[in-house]
Amino acid sequence: MPKVSSQDYRDAMACLGAAVNIVTTDGNAGRAGFTASAICSVTDDPPTLLVCMNRGSSVYASVTGNGVLCVNVLSAGHQRLSRLFGGGIPVDERFAAAARFGRLRGRFRLPHRRRRQCGHA
Repeated sequence: MPKVSSQDYRDAMACLGAAVNIVTTDGNAGRAGFTASAICSVTDDPPTLLVCMNRGSSVYASVTGNGVLCVNVLSAGHQRLSRLFGGGIPVDERFAAAARFGRLRGRFRLPHRRRRQCGHA
């Protein structure tokens, strides 16, 4: 099998369609949020999501340390927020610019027509 370069792989994965989400957390380990597409449902009993993130990311310690997170499923109207939480912008600036977030038991969530509970990491 021919070896695929990292750049070719990244270029191909950039064409892969996926739902875009903002994962947020807040607590003793700090407030954090990031854009993620690597999220999937595992089971409904107990309700479980698989949220993939890089251990080297700037938000990893906060998400794992707080042990709680909220997955905000984005729509096309949330492109600005998706870019904002996509990286390169300090966490405090991300949340300051996202004034529409509201606190829910240590997590931040976007307003939605249908409310969903946020879960534990």
